[in-house]
Amino acid sequence: MKSKSKEKGQVLVLALVVVGLVMVNTILIAGGSLIFFQNSTYSVQSSQALNIAEAGVDKALASLNANPEGYNGESETPLGPGSFSVEITTKDASTDIIKATGYIPNKTSPKVKRTVSVEVSQGVGISFVYGILVGEGGITMGNGSTINGSIYANNSILGGNNELITGDAIVAGGTQPDSDQQSDCTSCTDFAFGASIGGNDRLDVAQSFKPATTAVINKVSLKLKKVGSPANAPVMILADNNGAPNKNSILAIGTLSANMVTTQYPQNGLVDVVFTSSSTLTTGTTYWLVVAPQNLDNSDYWILAEDTSFGYIDGSPAWSANWQAKNPSWSAVAGDFAFQTWMGGVATSISMNNGSVVRGDVRAHTIGGITVNKDAYYQLISDSTVLGTSHQGYPDPQPMPMPISQSNIDKWRSDAEIYGLISSTDITGCPATLGPGKIDANIITDNNCLITVTTPIWITGNLTFGNSTIFQMDPSLGSSSGVIIVDGTTTFQNSDNLLGTGQSGSYLTLLSVYDSRSSGTVAINTGNSSITGILYAPFGIISLSNNANFKEAVAWGINMGTGTILTYDSGLVSTFFSAGPGGSFSVVKGTYQLK
Repeated sequence: MKSKSKEKGQVLVLALVVVGLVMVNTILIAGGSLIFFQNSTYSVQSSQALNIAEAGVDKALASLNANPEGYNGESETPLGPGSFSVEITTKDASTDIIKATGYIPNKTSPKVKRTVSVEVSQGVGISFVYGILVGEGGITMGNGSTINGSIYANNSILGGNNELITGDAIVAGGTQPDSDQQSDCTSCTDFAFGASIGGNDRLDVAQSFKPATTAVINKVSLKLKKVGSPANAPVMILADNNGAPNKNSILAIGTLSANMVTTQYPQNGLVDVVFTSSSTLTTGTTYWLVVAPQNLDNSDYWILAEDTSFGYIDGSPAWSANWQAKNPSWSAVAGDFAFQTWMGGVATSISMNNGSVVRGDVRAHTIGGITVNKDAYYQLISDSTVLGTSHQGYPDPQPMPMPISQSNIDKWRSDAEIYGLISSTDITGCPATLGPGKIDANIITDNNCLITVTTPIWITGNLTFGNSTIFQMDPSLGSSSGVIIVDGTTTFQNSDNLLGTGQSGSYLTLLSVYDSRSSGTVAINTGNSSITGILYAPFGIISLSNNANFKEAVAWGINMGTGTILTYDSGLVSTFFSAGPGGSFSVVKGTYQLK
């Protein structure tokens, strides 16, 4: 028999083992819980620190736009459960770097901190979707000329023999040269909308009008500016419903592009909004022009010029908190908004001769003398071959707005003036560097010059190139594009060029504001040059000379010489222009970094 003392000893040992295992498991569970708690707490605090850092970036961006010269960051600012600090450093002439750090609970003894870095730049993004965009002056293509890409014309495309367009050719239905309705702002005040003003949620605005002619409405023009960086806003023509806009009857719709608007009213002209879909309006009938921002934002909103003298007698303005409400309420405004309406009415065509080919689609009122490799959309057609599908009776395309607005041009001029006067007498020879600033005179260069430019540059006189002269943007400007504005005529000779900084996406634009519309005088004459920059003449004629190559040409009217080749660069779809010291800051896409 086993002794009872031995059995008791074995039971005691077993009990101790069990107790030990229980204690070990208890310690492990408690330790795991503590680690889980600590990890959970750290994750929450890390998220809080990140949110605070991003709030610091938002604060810095708002402060830069409010006072760009006076804001240099902040050492520590309390916010919620922690605080943030901000450092501002300069990357190049138009770009700053914001580095914001969020701390939990504070900067002195942080348990957690997260840092966010972004680049912000003063500038405006411009899209060039077509290799050639031409206004009401139309385009003439010389024999054997080629467009490698697509063309959009607001008037007729006329050509000779053996022209080639490798993309689409679109000819808009013509717009009358004068506006149908207009309200001039003779006694102006600001009318803000898209924000809460004086306790009112003033989101949408409207202006009634009566057209003088029965025709399709093509576009409207508005005198407005912006605060901050509001999003693009829908613009519509609505029918009338007992003295208010009829939300159930949208007759035309387009988009107000924020990039076309600056923080100042345009000095000459208004901001155009072209309708992508439209209807015929009837003379003497009341309609409503409505601008409807997507949401209220007291940091980013719009301002329309309001004429308090009530100079427009065929309509009145109003505002609403929500034009799409079940029963929208519209409140009267004590004045008329500054606007214009533009109606169709000019027959347009694409007309060429033997051997001319469009490899893409063609859309025009009248098609004549070409082979269309894909589909054709038209009212009339003659002496043409359509290899795709023919769509007779198709409505004329709507006019395309110029990608750079008068507000943009005014802003660049203002920025150049801020930099100061470079010269009030003619500049000749081969200056090594040029700009930024204003030149109140002419520039006449020698041959074989390489001139490094920093933009914006505003030349009030003429610009005349020598042979083999190159204007190149300063490489320190990074990937930004730049602009040279010329009030007079511009004459290139042989082998001249306009170059960006050398980085991808950087282009130098020659922007001529010379007016060819009444005189017929050429604004930009390219000579036999192959220009890799952008030629832009919203009121003028560009003459693209024989046997030359170009990247982009936008003008009121364009003449292409014999054998001219234009090759569109897809990088022009999103070109960023530095707007100088007075521009508003915005975040450069793709620069967000979490550290």
